[in-house]
Amino acid sequence: MPEERKLVTILFADVTGSTALGDILDPEDVRALMSRYYTHARRVVTEHGGTLEKFIGDAVMAVFGLTLAHSDDAERGLAAALALHAAIASDSILASSFQLRIGVNTGEVVATSEADRDDFLITGDAVNVAARLQQHAAPGETLVGERTMYASNTAFLFAEQRIIEVKGKRQPLHVFPLSGPRQTRQVVRPVLVGRSADLLQLSVLQTRVLQEHISQLISIIAPAGTGKSRLLEEFLNSLNPADGFQIATVRSLPYGQTLTYWPLRTLLTSFVGEEITRMRVIDLFRQGGHDPERAIHLADSVLTGLGIQKESHIDREDIFDGWRLLIEIVARQAPRIIVFEDLHWASESLLDLVTYILNMPIQAPILFITLSRPELLDRCPRWGGGRQNFSSLTLQPLTSTQTYTLIQQLMPRISTETCDILVERSGGNPFFAIELVHSICERPECDAPVTGSMLPDTVHAVVQARLDQLSALERTVVQVASIPLRSFRRDMLLALMEGTNQQEIDRALAGLLARDFIVSKGGEAGTYTFRHILINNVAYGTLARAERIRLHSKLATWLEKTTGGCDDSAELLAYHFYEAVRLARQSAIPIALPIEPARAIRYLKCAGELAAHIGNFSEARTYLQNAIDIAPQQDLLTLYEALGDSGPFWNVATVEAYHKALSQWRNDSAHDPLTGARLIRKLLICYTRGGVCLKTQSLQAEFERLSKEAHQLAEAAGDEYEQRRLHVADLFANRFIRVENAETKRQMGLEAAEYFQHIGDWSAYSEALDSYASISGVIGANMDMLAASQRRLLVPDLSASERRDALIMIVKAYISLNDVEGCIKVIEQELAQGRAHSLGDSLSCAMYAAYLGGRWSKVKEFAAPLLQAWERLQSDDPCGGLDGYLALFHIARAQEDEAAMDVATAILKQIYPDESQPERVLLEALFADDPHRLQQHAHDLFDICLWEMLLLYNEHGIPLPPLSLPEKDSHMLRGNDPYWILALNRALADGDIIKLEQAIEKAEASQRIVHAARMRIILAQLSGDSTHLDRARLVLEQLGDRRSLCKLEEVCAALANC
Repeated sequence: MPEERKLVTILFADVTGSTALGDILDPEDVRALMSRYYTHARRVVTEHGGTLEKFIGDAVMAVFGLTLAHSDDAERGLAAALALHAAIASDSILASSFQLRIGVNTGEVVATSEADRDDFLITGDAVNVAARLQQHAAPGETLVGERTMYASNTAFLFAEQRIIEVKGKRQPLHVFPLSGPRQTRQVVRPVLVGRSADLLQLSVLQTRVLQEHISQLISIIAPAGTGKSRLLEEFLNSLNPADGFQIATVRSLPYGQTLTYWPLRTLLTSFVGEEITRMRVIDLFRQGGHDPERAIHLADSVLTGLGIQKESHIDREDIFDGWRLLIEIVARQAPRIIVFEDLHWASESLLDLVTYILNMPIQAPILFITLSRPELLDRCPRWGGGRQNFSSLTLQPLTSTQTYTLIQQLMPRISTETCDILVERSGGNPFFAIELVHSICERPECDAPVTGSMLPDTVHAVVQARLDQLSALERTVVQVASIPLRSFRRDMLLALMEGTNQQEIDRALAGLLARDFIVSKGGEAGTYTFRHILINNVAYGTLARAERIRLHSKLATWLEKTTGGCDDSAELLAYHFYEAVRLARQSAIPIALPIEPARAIRYLKCAGELAAHIGNFSEARTYLQNAIDIAPQQDLLTLYEALGDSGPFWNVATVEAYHKALSQWRNDSAHDPLTGARLIRKLLICYTRGGVCLKTQSLQAEFERLSKEAHQLAEAAGDEYEQRRLHVADLFANRFIRVENAETKRQMGLEAAEYFQHIGDWSAYSEALDSYASISGVIGANMDMLAASQRRLLVPDLSASERRDALIMIVKAYISLNDVEGCIKVIEQELAQGRAHSLGDSLSCAMYAAYLGGRWSKVKEFAAPLLQAWERLQSDDPCGGLDGYLALFHIARAQEDEAAMDVATAILKQIYPDESQPERVLLEALFADDPHRLQQHAHDLFDICLWEMLLLYNEHGIPLPPLSLPEKDSHMLRGNDPYWILALNRALADGDIIKLEQAIEKAEASQRIVHAARMRIILAQLSGDSTHLDRARLVLEQLGDRRSLCKLEEVCAALANC
C-alpha cells in the first residue's frame, strides 16, 4: 500500500536573520554555519525518534510518527523543539547570530511508505498549519497547535493562548507558546476499578518481603492504558508507614538519552541524596562492609555507568556487580521497593543490567516491581523464567460492567446509549475509556451523539505506535481486516488480498493473535475479531481514500456473491456499496468507481425497509436518506415514499417524506393516478390516524381537499384496493368531528378488515381494525376498542410501528375501563417476552395510570425500561416518554426524593426544550407547583395538556379560567377523556361541596385514588369536615406521600383552631 493516512506531529524551524547574514558573509561562511545548524537539527530530531523530512533553505521540517509511530509523538516534537533551541544557544559559533522560530502541529496526513520516494512524503493541512505557526512565532519562540497542546499538556507548560489569523484558513487558529517541560508530569488519577485481586497479590508479596527478608520480583505486564501505573500508585498509597519501606523508581524513557544507564541516576539519588558525589557512594559501600579499596572500585563502577566518572579500567561486569551490591546494602538498611517503569523502552544494556540484578537472589527485604508492555516479551521471551520468588501479573481488560462503572463515575449524567458506545470502543482499557470521556466533556456540544471520528489523539497515538511495530504483511492484514467492521473471516482476507496465499495469511494471523491484536471468534472457525474496536478504527484510518474505495467495492462484490444478496446480508452490502460510492464522491479529483451506484441504492432501500419493519426507525431513515443522496432523479419518488413508509405514521419526518414523494409525483409527466392516490392516502393517514389533523380549520380544509383528490384518482385508476384504503383513512377523521351513524362507520371498518384479511395484507388489516377501535373509543364502546386492538397483536409478522400502536390502544382501553391492573399486565407481558422495543408511549401511559391508581412501586419498577425506550425513540417520538416521566416526577416530589426529581425534571426539559412551547409553560408551572403561571395560557393548553392542567388546578383548589372550560359536547371530551377530573374542577368552579364529594367518590371508583385523596384535603378545607382528612391519610401514608401529608396536617391544625 504505497499511501497511508497517519497521525503525526510536524516541526518547522526557521533561522531568523539568515537573509542579513547572506548579505554580510561570504557564501562559504554561510554554508558552513548552515551545515553546523543542520547537524544540530539532524542529531536532535533523530535522538527524539523523528524523521528529518527536508531542509528548505534555512528551514528544517521534521516529522514525528511518520516511519514509526510512538504513543508520545506530540511530546517528542516539543522536546525536540526545546532541545534545538538549547543546541543553538549553547553553540559558541551559532549562538551570537542564530535564533530559531519553531512551529509544532499535530494532525492527520497522507504519507508514502516507499523508501525510494524522496518528494512529497507527507501532505495535508497539518503540514501547512505547522509552517504557518513557525512564521508567526517570535525569535526564540515555539508556537504549538491546539491538538499538540492537548496531547502533551501533562508533560509541558504553555503560555497564554493566542489567536492568529492565517491565510487560507476560514477560522482563526488557537495557538500556544511553549514555556518548557513540567518539573513533574501531571498524572490523571481516575478511580481504580476492577483491580482488587491484583492489589491483594501485591500486598501479599510485600508482606512476604518483610517476614522472610528475601527479595521478591513481580512483573506487571499489560498494554498501554490498562492501568499498570494506576495500580502501582494505589498499592504504594496503601503501604503502612510503620513498615518503613523506602521507595525508588527507575523510569526508562523512549527517546533523548544517549547514556545507556542514565535512568539509574534517579535510583542513586534515592540512596545518597540529590547531590551525587563520589565520596557519598564510597561511604555507602563502606557501610556495607567493604574495605576502602574495594569500596572505591565499586563506587567508580556505579558512577562510570552514569557518566559521572570516567575510568578506563571499569568494564560491564564491574558495573553490573557494583549496582547489585549497592542495592543489597541499602535494602539491609531499610526495606525497599524498587520500581522499574516502562522497562520495554530500556536500552539493551540497561535491560541486561536489570535482568542481572533481578536474577540474583538478595538476602534483604526488597520488593522489585517491573512495569512493561507486552513488547518486553518480544525482546525477552524467557523473561522471569527459572527465577525463584518471581511472580507475573498480567492485567486483564476490565469487564463491560467494570468499564461501565468507571465511565459512570467519571461522567455521572452520561446517557445509557452513549455509555454503551464508550464501553464497546474502549475494549476494557481504562485509559481509552477515560480519554474518550474527556474527549466528550471537552466538546462544546457535549450532549451531541458520539461518532466514530471522535477519537482522542492520545488514544490514536498509542494504537498507531503498536501498528507500526508489525511486519509489513501483518500490517496489511490488519488494514484489510478493518474494512468489514471489526469481525472478519480468513477466506475474506484471501479474496481481498490478491497475490497473497493462504499460508502467508495464516502466518500473519498467528502473529496478530500472539500480539493480542485479534482474537478468534468462539464457535466460528476461521473468524476473528479485533481485541479493541479502536485498533479497527485506527487501522482503517491509515488507508488512503482510493484504497478504501477499492476494498469496500471488492468486499461488497464478494459478499454479494457468497451470500446471494439475501435479506440477512442487506445491511452489510448496503454499508460497503454505499461507502465506496460516498468516498468516491468526496474526492476533489474524480475517482473511477469499480461498481454501479444502483447496487448501493438497491441494498440501502432493502436495508431501510427491513430496519423499519422491526422498529429501528432511525436506522431505516439513515439507510434511505443515504440512498436518496446518491440516487438519480428518476429514483427519488420511489425512495421518498419508502422513506415515509420507514417511519411511524405519527412522526413529522414521515409526513415530510410523503410530501416530497407527492411533489415528485406532481412534477412527473407520467402523473400515474394510482401512484398519486396511494401517496395522498398515506399522507391522510398521517394527518388523521396520527392524531394531529382537524384541530385547526386550516388542517381540516387541507384534509378535505386532499381526500377529494385522492378519491378522484383512485376512481380514475379503477383500483378497488386503493379505494377501500381511502375509506379507512376517512374513518380515522371521524374521531375529531361529531360522530354520526357511528355503528355504520364501525361496520365499514370491520368490513374493510375482512377484505384485507382475505387478501393477506396484514398491515392494511391492522389499520382497518384500528379505525374500528378508534371510533369505538370515541363513543365509549371500550370493550370493543380493547378486543379489536388485541386482535391486531395476533397478526402474523406485525410491523413494529403497528404493534406499538396496538399496545397504546390496549392501554388506553384499559384506562377507559378503569382497569389499572390491566395496563400493568400488558406492560409486564411485553417485558417478560423480551419485547421492550415495542414499548414507548404505551409504557409511559401505563405508568401515569399506575401513578394515579396508587401503584407507585410499579411506576418505579418501570423507570429503567422507560429510560431505555425513551433513549432509543427520542429522535422519532420524544413525547412518547412524557406521561411516564411526569409520573416519576410527581412521585419523587411527593416522597421528597430530590435526586429522582432532578432526573425526571432534566428529561422533561429535554422533551420540550423550547421554553416558548405551551407544553413547556405547563411543565414550568408544574415544577414551581404554581397554577397561576398558566392564567394567560390555559385556553391554549386545553387541546394538548388538559389532564395535567386539571390536576394542577384541582389540587390547589382552583377552578380553571372560565374561557378554558370545554363544553360538554366538545369532541375532546368523548370516550377516553377525563370526565371525572373535569367534574372535580366544575364543582370547584360552582363552589358546590356536594358535587365535589360526589366527583371525588367517582374518582375513587375509577381507581384514581391518589388525586381523590388529595382532593379530600381540599374538600375538608372547604367544608370544615375533618373526616375527609382521615380517609385521605390512609391512602397517603401507605404511598409515602410526605408532601401531601404535610399539607393535610396543616389543614387539620387549621380546622382544630376554628
